[in-house]
Amino acid sequence: MEQIPVIDISAALAGDEKGKARVAAQIRDACERIGFFTIVGHGVPDSVVKELQKEARAFFACPVEEKERTPQPPEKISRGYSRVGSRAFAYSIGKKTPPDLHETYGMGPIDPAPSAVRGTPFEKLFFMPNYWPHGRPDFRQAFETYYRKMEPLALNILQLFARALALDEHAFDQALDHHASTMRVVHYIPQDKTPEPGQLRGGEHTDFGTLTILKGEDVPGGLQVRTRSGNWIDVHPRPDAFICNIGDIMMRWTNDHWLSNLHRVANPPPEFAHVGRLSIVFFHNPNVDAEIRCIRGFYGEDTKEKYPPAKFGDLYLEKQMKSQHMTTTGEIKEQVIQGAKLN
Repeated sequence: MEQIPVIDISAALAGDEKGKARVAAQIRDACERIGFFTIVGHGVPDSVVKELQKEARAFFACPVEEKERTPQPPEKISRGYSRVGSRAFAYSIGKKTPPDLHETYGMGPIDPAPSAVRGTPFEKLFFMPNYWPHGRPDFRQAFETYYRKMEPLALNILQLFARALALDEHAFDQALDHHASTMRVVHYIPQDKTPEPGQLRGGEHTDFGTLTILKGEDVPGGLQVRTRSGNWIDVHPRPDAFICNIGDIMMRWTNDHWLSNLHRVANPPPEFAHVGRLSIVFFHNPNVDAEIRCIRGFYGEDTKEKYPPAKFGDLYLEKQMKSQHMTTTGEIKEQVIQGAKLN
């Protein structure tokens, strides 16, 4: 597969059984062959997208000193403002690169931590309260409204994933009922100087959770996906589409039958270096305490597991902390967990 397929999910969302079967088959093909697809007919109002884009642009246009009044916390989780150069995604796959050329504002779950993780480091690291720039109530409202639209959309797609794997539609539900999903608005800055060797707007990586839903601008210096043949292809979504890709957890659940694929955000060509780019990224994650292990019986198969069982929270923090602290070792994760215990 050398291009990203477009899948209309409207019939599936309407509850049409034939529509669900058709969409599930298309999703299965995409997830096996490239791990990416775009969706239309998703039912998310364009006004919700545009409102968040407007508020984000206004925030990122502020002086750095103002933006840094709501900084990312020391634990390096998805909250608040992260300045340009504060992370390098490629470290999560063990590749050393210069810092990525973007700034972000992040949020986590709106709902409180479930009882199962209260009083544990996972409560602080995954359910820390969100916080917002002073005097910008519309900014917070735009973020939370968008997040609330993504939650049911992600659940519907996960249920289509279950159908695509020949499982009961609700096979994943018990691992998602107190999901630890995060969201970031990413501003890929105009480039007024030549990037360092190996430096990108977003270094190559795979995503850490179950499913990513992305709304990005189709301008030069955008998303690229690596195909199985090793080619990097540009993604040019329809204006009404969201880009979706599966993450490491879904690949692990399917015992590597589905592909959590490498992707990156390229630098613009010199003639477009002055053009910035805005992306809204919803990272759907399962319950932080969910045990992740190969699903038995999908496709009617019962193959040997490639991975030992592990808690989602541990798997996520391993890669997240590498990219945030720009290190290829796993020691930082344990330090962060111990710090959360102390605090």
